[in-house]
Amino acid sequence: MEDYISVDKASKTHRKNAALGRDVDPSSLKTILVVEDNMINRTLLSKMLSGQYTVLEAGNGQDALEMLHEHGDEISAVLLDLVMPVMDGYAVLEVMQTNERYRNLPVVVTTGSSHHDSERRALSLGAWDFVTKPYDAEIILFRLKNVIERSQLTAFKQLKYLSEYDALTGLYNKTKFFDATRKLLDANCHESFVFLRFDVDRFQLINSFFGTAEGDKLLVYIARELAVDAKQYSKASYGRIESDIVALCVPYHPVQLEEMVRQSKKTLALFNVNYDIVPSIGIYVIDDPAISIEEMYNRATLAAKTCKGNYVDFYAYYNESMSIALNKEQEITNEMNFALEHGQFEIYLQPKYNIHTNLPCGAEALVRWMHPQKGMLSPGEFIPVFERNGFITKLDYYVWEQACKCLHNWVAQGIRPYPISVNVSRVNIYNPNLVEMLMELLGRYQLEPGLLNLELTESAYTDNPAAMKKTMAQLQSHGFIILMDDFGSGYSSLSLLKDIMIDILKIDMRFLSASEFAGRGENIIASVIRMAKWLNIPVVAEGAETVEQVDFLRSVGCDYVQGYYYARPMQISDYEQLCINFSLDMQMRIDQKYDSYCYDDLFSQNEEMKSLFPNHLQAAVICEYYADKIELVRVNEAYYALVGHGDVMTKSANILDMLDEAYQATLLRAFHLCVQTLEPGECEYMRRRTNGTPLWIGAKLRYISTVGNKHILIVELTDITMRKAIDTELQKYKEYMEFHLEGAGNHEDE
Repeated sequence: MEDYISVDKASKTHRKNAALGRDVDPSSLKTILVVEDNMINRTLLSKMLSGQYTVLEAGNGQDALEMLHEHGDEISAVLLDLVMPVMDGYAVLEVMQTNERYRNLPVVVTTGSSHHDSERRALSLGAWDFVTKPYDAEIILFRLKNVIERSQLTAFKQLKYLSEYDALTGLYNKTKFFDATRKLLDANCHESFVFLRFDVDRFQLINSFFGTAEGDKLLVYIARELAVDAKQYSKASYGRIESDIVALCVPYHPVQLEEMVRQSKKTLALFNVNYDIVPSIGIYVIDDPAISIEEMYNRATLAAKTCKGNYVDFYAYYNESMSIALNKEQEITNEMNFALEHGQFEIYLQPKYNIHTNLPCGAEALVRWMHPQKGMLSPGEFIPVFERNGFITKLDYYVWEQACKCLHNWVAQGIRPYPISVNVSRVNIYNPNLVEMLMELLGRYQLEPGLLNLELTESAYTDNPAAMKKTMAQLQSHGFIILMDDFGSGYSSLSLLKDIMIDILKIDMRFLSASEFAGRGENIIASVIRMAKWLNIPVVAEGAETVEQVDFLRSVGCDYVQGYYYARPMQISDYEQLCINFSLDMQMRIDQKYDSYCYDDLFSQNEEMKSLFPNHLQAAVICEYYADKIELVRVNEAYYALVGHGDVMTKSANILDMLDEAYQATLLRAFHLCVQTLEPGECEYMRRRTNGTPLWIGAKLRYISTVGNKHILIVELTDITMRKAIDTELQKYKEYMEFHLEGAGNHEDE
């Protein structure tokens, strides 16, 4: 029976294995899966292999797949018969090729067929080797040994590759790149080299907007172009550090380097013209080859940070001042925990003032670092470091608790507490336990949420709008007041106002800094305040330092001011004394008086404005007059009673467009004269109601102020339609009488 192995030959092989000392602990043997439907062949193969291998048996392809599923990680190779019932060997090979777990498992095909077609088909489906029946035991053992060693070598190479190369781009990974760079520099110690670090501005937006698959394509593209750049040099090392960061070390030739850097931006832009991809490139000309490659990378990173987000100057060279900054940051990091534990952080309070009463109405908690050797450190020195290393979460909580202690002490002393606002860093905004942490603090110090106001930065909204909206809604549902700090400094201000229920806006007086366009800063601030008033959102202007700035803010209806003009940040004891120095009873009466005015009156808290609004039943508007345009800024409810809530003029950028040409000239003359003389003026004009009927208006104008290039006037409106109708009838009667009197006189002459 030539299809079978002889019993004598199998026994001889088994005895040979035993003589060679191959009968060892079965747990140390590799496992072979024998798949053979003929029981005699299967038994003889198992007996032959048992001296060197642990043998698992399967009678058909289906049983083989079940064995692979159960013991696949233990099996070193498969002896697979091709012709079997239920599922043949070809089907098993197809399944193994489609399964990542089994794809690299060695398979030696066994068959009694001598046709080459069977061999070709099996090999095309992933078989590693091929043996025919009748079997030669020694050939079987040798071929198994060879495929297992090949698979182990392949696995070793794969592991080595994975340990040294980035799986996505095929570049060296960080560890291998650093090692290759070290060898490159050591082998060329008399040559000057440069270390470059590349990344892509706003790379995360590519992933967010176009998907991670598109982001991966971009990384592969960058890797390919980096390799092209490296090939310009006879010596180079390059690799992917992480995410979108790649690095390159090449000989330093200034002209060639500058050309390569400039070209890299153009090449990157070619990936997709719609993406507006800009690199940030940090360059460290290696002046000390002895330092670690990690330090070289850090120096290039410091340089890259200085040009991040700069479309024009997208690359920068490292200099020593950057290293000094890095060392300073490290010092801060080394000392921060000790400083917190030993109370070196001190809370200062900067008062917020009601601009109409010039009385304090709350404060913002700011933190100072009282360093025992360096003196007082300002937040600008350490807050950015804490935001980068995550320590800001601990400092935030410390400030919150100190503010709660202050409020609790004032209540205990019978001092009326005004709210204290505290900053919430963007890291804490995304803390799922934020609400619980704050409520626990308030409970411990027996405070209402309204006393601890929370300041969030607008820039945090751009990072994760959905998360910020969710957090704010949770906080407000518990009674917290949310202030939006640095409003207008980002690119999402209008979207933020539309999507998030903000309680108070804070705007920065930096808008009034020198500009080549006169009055533009003032117009921006006035517009923001006006917009906030329409939404019934109070405004705090921070950074007011001069009487001119305060007067300007008061004239455009700002509610509250925080800045050096009123008070600098001060110690808690000084703030307490400041509040005590004011009469609490007087303060309460003033608060009640001003709280009674509705935001709808816009500037009504201004004493001059109140004198101009003696009768709230009188229809009145506030207008901006500039460049022969008249725009409605604010109207009261009486205005809508006069013209109707569907009035088109409130929606027009220039109300003159809504009037007939003759009345445009009348209204313009009145506004122009009032601004020129600063004296009250008046005029009459006709416009159409929403139903098309004529409406005659009597307008009394008063000049208020000038903001930038715009003049602000208040106009009281009276419906004089009836009077005009009477005047018309009287005129008709007068003309009628004159006509008849003239006719009677003529008859008398006759």
